[in-house]
Amino acid sequence: MVIDQDPPPPSLIYPTQPAGNGTNNHHLVGLEHQATSIADVPSKGEDEAWQSAIEKVRKCVVSIKYQRPWRFDREFCDVGEATGFVVDAQIGLILTNRHVIGPGPFRGSIVFENNEELDVRPVYRDPVHDFGFLKFEPKSLKYMDLIAVELAPGLATVGTEIKLIGNDSGESGSILSGYISRVDRNTLIYSQYTDFNTCYYQANASASSGSSGSPVFNVDGLAIGLQAGGISNASTDYFLPLDAPQRVLKQIQNGGEVKRGDIQTVFKRKPFLGCQHLRLSDKWESLFRKTFPNLKGLIVAEKVLPEGPSDGKLEAGDILIKINGKLVD
Repeated sequence: MVIDQDPPPPSLIYPTQPAGNGTNNHHLVGLEHQATSIADVPSKGEDEAWQSAIEKVRKCVVSIKYQRPWRFDREFCDVGEATGFVVDAQIGLILTNRHVIGPGPFRGSIVFENNEELDVRPVYRDPVHDFGFLKFEPKSLKYMDLIAVELAPGLATVGTEIKLIGNDSGESGSILSGYISRVDRNTLIYSQYTDFNTCYYQANASASSGSSGSPVFNVDGLAIGLQAGGISNASTDYFLPLDAPQRVLKQIQNGGEVKRGDIQTVFKRKPFLGCQHLRLSDKWESLFRKTFPNLKGLIVAEKVLPEGPSDGKLEAGDILIKINGKLVD
């Protein structure tokens, strides 16, 4: 039983990947928000901290030029531009979106801040979540010192001020600002590719085409999200949390095979009101609200694959309460 879903209208949600000669270049840029009170004006110390963070992160951000020459799986062939950022300077790893790399043949190059251009190849594309890694040869970069952005997924909270640096509208080095307004947004619905079994962050950064794969970072210069998509005619943007990318990155760095499990069930977060209709008891709701004061809903099974590992153990409409004896927030 499906109650109180909050998917956006499919016609308004799209990845922000291509710019220039891409095939999906239809993101309309929203108006920039301006300071309206003294509280909105940053102090000198905040300005200096942000300037330091920007200078650090911008050296790690690259523009991605790519070709996907053949249609593969559910995705079309495409030529376009996007964004990525260095997450390992020794190995030469770039984090970007899965909808940029695609599931099939890929040809691409990256352009650094100093306009050096290097070839890249995919080393990992997540089968579900909207991220993947590209590899380049660090020794081929001649005229700048490589540094990497540190991933800090646990620092994303409602109200956190963030910035993005990317290839917004095909303009490299674009800097956008905003605040995280939600950390429990259900996954996006794209025309060709749909993520699931994770929540997205929501913010008001006004990103547009070409910004897919941009690092979302805080005042300390730590990446706390990955730009993924937005809504047309609005300033709303959606960021992928970095928990899964960080886990995969560590496995790649250790030289092992990337391992991930799947119980072949699709989950979605539903508000407490919807869970009440699914017979969530007052006892459990009180416990969750007391344990997690900012929690607004729970995770509910939406689809269970027949004859899969969860068949007979989970049903659509089941509310996920605990895993290994621990409450699931």
